[in-house]
Formats: sequence, structure tokens, C-alpha cells
Amino acid sequence: MDVRDTRETVARRYGEHLTDTDLLALSGDRPDQVPALRRHPALVLDLLDRPAVADAVLRADRDRGGRFRHVSPFLVLAAAVHRTAGALVGRTHVPDRTAPRSRVPIFDGPVLAAFAADPAHRLFLAELLASYARLASGVVWRRDPTGWRRQRWDELDLPRLAELIVALPEDQRPGGYRRLGDGALFLAGVFPEYAERTFAGAGTARLATLAGPREGPVTELLEELAGRAYARAGAAVPAGVVESPHAARRVLALVADHHLHRGEAGGPPVAGR
Repeated sequence: MDVRDTRETVARRYGEHLTDTDLLALSGDRPDQVPALRRHPALVLDLLDRPAVADAVLRADRDRGGRFRHVSPFLVLAAAVHRTAGALVGRTHVPDRTAPRSRVPIFDGPVLAAFAADPAHRLFLAELLASYARLASGVVWRRDPTGWRRQRWDELDLPRLAELIVALPEDQRPGGYRRLGDGALFLAGVFPEYAERTFAGAGTARLATLAGPREGPVTELLEELAGRAYARAGAAVPAGVVESPHAARRVLALVADHHLHRGEAGGPPVAGR
């Protein structure tokens, strides 16, 4: 598949996510333009690549005119990803989080810019972020030597999610591994401080069991887990993400730091809310 075909395929996926209200906002409140954006979704990518358009979407919470009041989470997060991708162009170094409240410049700007320039990668990151606007959770019953036990789970309890995947029918496991990888990248890129607290102590050993026989900071273990999970998820994950979860994590971190307005000590959304 050539670059143009990839872009068209990605654009159609954007169109599936975006509501008519999203398209109305992107068109500048011109209802006559919405059908054109539906017919030619590649125009949406062109609009989001314009800094002024992306910035207007990201200022939705301060919009007094109501133009962006009812846009979807996907549009807001896609705008954040596109804005971050555009800001990487021409950068030689990019700050990376090395410890809570600590950033150091890493000279890999061109590598990250190339990763974020790929339309499939931008779609992947926007879908990943939007998928965690609300966490899925539930209850499973598991049998042990003492009988049946009721266990709660949520998508970001990665060790328990991994246990549930193993219990799935073989044909359903690729989707489970995709979600396991998504959770690892989401925690590593968007909420690393929360991940450090969650997997501190004995939790680090549990995480290392999933990530493979290696040691390192929690962020690195989560990157390794994401790569392993995505390799088992099949074609649903772009090859560039499978090969470089580190680049995906770095771009997610930049999106979070510059556009999601979260606190340093924040945590992810609460399951079920």
C-alpha cells in the first residue's frame, strides 16, 4: 500500500469517528461543507494539520460561542496529536521525563518527527487516547483450590488483564493483547508518575513478569510490555508502533504534557465513570 492509499484509509477511519457536530466545527460553522467532508474525509486531515484549526479545537473548554462545545473526545485528542506532530518538525531535541517533575533534552527530534508524521501513527495515538476517555471494568469469577472467587478488574490493571487474556478463546486473544499494549503505553506516556506508584515494590516484579526477563524503570518495562503485546495483536497495530513503542510513548508524553492539562500527580480516569 503506497502513502496515498494509506492516507485515504486513515482518513476514512477518521470519518467513522467524527460526528456531524465535529465536522461542523471543523468547517467553521458552515453546514453546507459537512457533506463535502463526509465524502472526502482526507480534507479533515488537512484541516487538523493547520495549527490554527487544531488550536481552536483544543481551546474548546474556553469557547464562549459554543462552536466546539459538543465536539467528541476523539476530535479533541486527534487535534492534540496533530498539533504535537506539527510542533516536532525541525526539532533537534525534545524533553523527556526522567523522573517526577524532571525533564532532560534528548536529541531524537527527527526520529520522533518522522514517527508522528505517519498518518497511521497519528490515527493510532488518537484512537488510543480517546479509548481511555472512560475505562471499562467488570467482574469475573475464578476458581482456585478453595472454590470460586469474585474478582473485579479494570483495563489498567495490567497483570489481571493479562490473566484474563490467557483465558480467552484463541481467536479473541489478539484484541486482548492490543488492549494490554494500549494500557501499557497509556500509563507510560500519559500517567508515568501514577504507573511508578502503582507498580512500586512488589508491583514491579509482577510487571517484569509480563515484560520479560529484564530490569529497569517502570516506564521502560511498560514500553517492553507494549511491544510484546502488540507483536501478538496482529495487523490491527501499525508496524512502526510494534517496532518502536518507545517513539509512541515519547509522542504520547508530549501530547499529555502540552495539551491535556493534567496535574503532575494525576491519575487516569476512574473505571465506570
